[in-house]
Amino acid sequence: MSTYTEWGESLDPSAILPEYPRPQLVRNSYLNLNGEWQFAIRPSTASETAPASWDGTILVPFSPESILSGVSRQLLPGQTLWYRRELELPHGFFTEGRLLLNFGAVDSECVVLVNGTRVGSHEGGYLPFSIDITDAVVPGTNTLTVAVHDDTDTGVASRGKQKLDRGGIWYTAQSGIWQTVWLEAVPSVFVERLILTSSLENGSLEVTVVACTDSPATIEISADSEAVASVDVHTNIPVRIPLGAVRPWSPEDPFLYDIRVTLGTDEVTSYVGMRSFGTGLDAHGVPRLFLNGAPYFHAGVLDQGYWPDGLYTAPSDEAMIADIRAMKDLGFTMLRKHIKIEPLRWYAHCDRIGILVWQDMVNGGAPYRPAVVTLPAVAPVRLSDRFHGVFGRADASGRQQFRRELRETVALLSNVASIAMWVPFNEGWGQFDAGAITRELLLLDRSRTIDSASGWHDQGAGDVKSLHVYFRRFRMHRAWRRDRRVVVLSEYGGYSHREPGHDFSSKEFGYRRFRSRTELDSAFEKLHNDEILPAISQGLSATVYTQLADVEDELNGILTYDRRVTKITPDVVRRVNARLTAAGHTPGRTPHPMRELEITEAVPLTAPDGRLNPAAVGWSRTPMHRTDGIGELGRGWGRNKRWEYWAVMTPTHIVSATVSSLDYASVNDLWIFDRRTEEVVHTGVIRPLSGSVRLPATLGDGPAQVRTKPLRVDITEVPNGTRLRARTARVSIDILAARAEDHESLAVVVPWSPTRFQYTVKDVARPASGTIRIDGTEFAVPEGSSWATLDHGRGRWPYSMHWNWAAGSGVSNGRVIGVQLGSKWTDGTGSTENALFEDGRLSKISEELTWDYDTTNWLAPWHISGDSADLTFTPFYDKTSATDLKVFSSFGHQCFGEFRGWMLDESGQRVFFEGIEGWAEDVRNRW
Repeated sequence: MSTYTEWGESLDPSAILPEYPRPQLVRNSYLNLNGEWQFAIRPSTASETAPASWDGTILVPFSPESILSGVSRQLLPGQTLWYRRELELPHGFFTEGRLLLNFGAVDSECVVLVNGTRVGSHEGGYLPFSIDITDAVVPGTNTLTVAVHDDTDTGVASRGKQKLDRGGIWYTAQSGIWQTVWLEAVPSVFVERLILTSSLENGSLEVTVVACTDSPATIEISADSEAVASVDVHTNIPVRIPLGAVRPWSPEDPFLYDIRVTLGTDEVTSYVGMRSFGTGLDAHGVPRLFLNGAPYFHAGVLDQGYWPDGLYTAPSDEAMIADIRAMKDLGFTMLRKHIKIEPLRWYAHCDRIGILVWQDMVNGGAPYRPAVVTLPAVAPVRLSDRFHGVFGRADASGRQQFRRELRETVALLSNVASIAMWVPFNEGWGQFDAGAITRELLLLDRSRTIDSASGWHDQGAGDVKSLHVYFRRFRMHRAWRRDRRVVVLSEYGGYSHREPGHDFSSKEFGYRRFRSRTELDSAFEKLHNDEILPAISQGLSATVYTQLADVEDELNGILTYDRRVTKITPDVVRRVNARLTAAGHTPGRTPHPMRELEITEAVPLTAPDGRLNPAAVGWSRTPMHRTDGIGELGRGWGRNKRWEYWAVMTPTHIVSATVSSLDYASVNDLWIFDRRTEEVVHTGVIRPLSGSVRLPATLGDGPAQVRTKPLRVDITEVPNGTRLRARTARVSIDILAARAEDHESLAVVVPWSPTRFQYTVKDVARPASGTIRIDGTEFAVPEGSSWATLDHGRGRWPYSMHWNWAAGSGVSNGRVIGVQLGSKWTDGTGSTENALFEDGRLSKISEELTWDYDTTNWLAPWHISGDSADLTFTPFYDKTSATDLKVFSSFGHQCFGEFRGWMLDESGQRVFFEGIEGWAEDVRNRW
């Protein structure tokens, strides 16, 4: 029986994991507190008074259950694990500013005291936290105390694969401090976080310097020590920085750009990898995972991150590196980090060595039912995860904690270059509402793909159809082709072999057992040649072999638990992985249309706390969203935008009317263009606050009105459509925009973040009729050749935004055609506002189209194209606008003209048309 790794055997108690623990936010202030602490395990009480006596010493950050801790005792529910150490700050370490105490992770609940005074607490065993202890420290010697509780699998908190009654696929429960503890001194104003978003397509990096105040900062970016960019920015505002000719990050070339940020007297360094992840179609039209705009096969291995001597805690930084390098040397391109969040240094090593990561969220919940989590491995069982109790998720607080930890995990790891996939649920362990969780993940991070429910109990969400196959032959099914998602084999294999002297116990768990390494080699190669390789040409796009190393009773690792023996001959593994990656790296075609959820029943746009409701993200054929949460007093004031914009094109005139509220101002106008004389009659009115306008809380709930002396507008719903009336000193209009019972419109939620989002309804090709009166002369709005379009908007916008919008209406080849297109403002959000309308029937286009137009000649033809559309727009008039009121500004070109070309309908057929009148615009707003 082997219990130590080579790194554990050579552990120096005076230098335990001494490396700087936060590689993407490095500051020149670091005091490592790992090493010998006092400990005691006592029955839990309500008191936060430390015990009078101590049980001995423990090596932090190893949990007391591990042998490297020097304790080897199990913390049980109902007990408190106490830690204590004395702390004396080195001379000059802290002179002014704030003193922060940082914990990498403490499993699972803790209270922290300095000199007997409570300074903070934390719940959740997998995420780092910081506590400001400035006001609690004194000159000289200080006492640091930590009290820990851990219910493991008797509670509902996140626990991963820990179990008090370990065995099989469930492992020794561990508790307490298990990642580095350290101090840093910071100025009063300091960089709290960097948010780094790479845009490989645009060759730019978006950086947000997060700090407690709005202050100027400087960002410097370099590549191979050569300066690339230097910009001055304000904190808490995203800034896009062009990088020129970008060198992409990939496993084959893990190139990283260096970043330095200066904020007052604070200076931090970081790095970023420029890459893009997504899904797309290969040259044969098969859905694939994409890396940097091309198909890329993920040849992965399951990595549980357990160690025989340290349990959750690697015995050294070199040990973590050795695992990653060993798998890359064997030809794997991806590690699936299974049900655990590693120290930040592990992810930095993946970034620098060059290997993709699939990151699992950590499961929790009540004890699991075998019929839910085990039976699907051998029987075709799929349950709806709306039944929370069946999945061990009846406790609402446990579900809320999972959601909170999901948000914190994404925030923690969002800058990691190598993370390609989020995996919120695995094999039904504590699964609930996977569709809603996936939508919430999409709001948090649009740059990565999502395996919504790995293994079984697939709810149809996410980017991949994720399969676990251990007990049957793997083959691709024709029925899967109807699922537009990418097919991945996210667990398989698990072949076991015991290496005497390197095993954990007398027990052996594996999915097939082999008595010799020769048999294991042969079976491993045969599995891939017979089952995996043939499936790749049919659409299999990723594999995750179980597993990197043995874990306790599981003897199905490529490496032994102590990492001393590679059980499958390395050349065999390399040969297999070379075949997988060669077969999987097929030529690409274009990015695959994103999966947008169709909303089919009423849903509120906002949650009770005013943030975006994840269930509202999607599109609908008729307005389904309640928007009464936008404009509520105190909810996002200053960012709320509400408007009704109508445009009507007749053979003789173009009319537009706007009723809008920006919270701090109402911006309203009536604009009329005479197509024969090109005369413009325009009345625009801006008033402080919104007292001059009335807007319905939700579309259809009431009229939209403007009441000012220069301009009056009334927009009301009537039985057969919408009546538009407006009056100025020179103009009056009275127009009916008719609406048939089966007429469809496009309603879309565009999510930039949980606090910045937009709901829009684009209703095109509405037959118009009525009158326009200008200076006493009346002009008809003839039915059959006049068309109205609505742009209804409710949302909370960023301060600065750039958008394209195009809309057209008319008759071509005997059909009423409506064109609705948008770009820039929706890019990267997972939503589009692209659609074709034929005789009132909507065909949604879930593709980000390419817009090509000449900003030096706005009347030159525009080209809007992609896999699902190819349109030419020829303008005849450019309506320019420029408003600059400092806080509010708008600069735009709305070009009116004709569309011709084709778009795909919902059956995939091209619909050709010409002579469709409308507009295309380019607008930049600060509002």
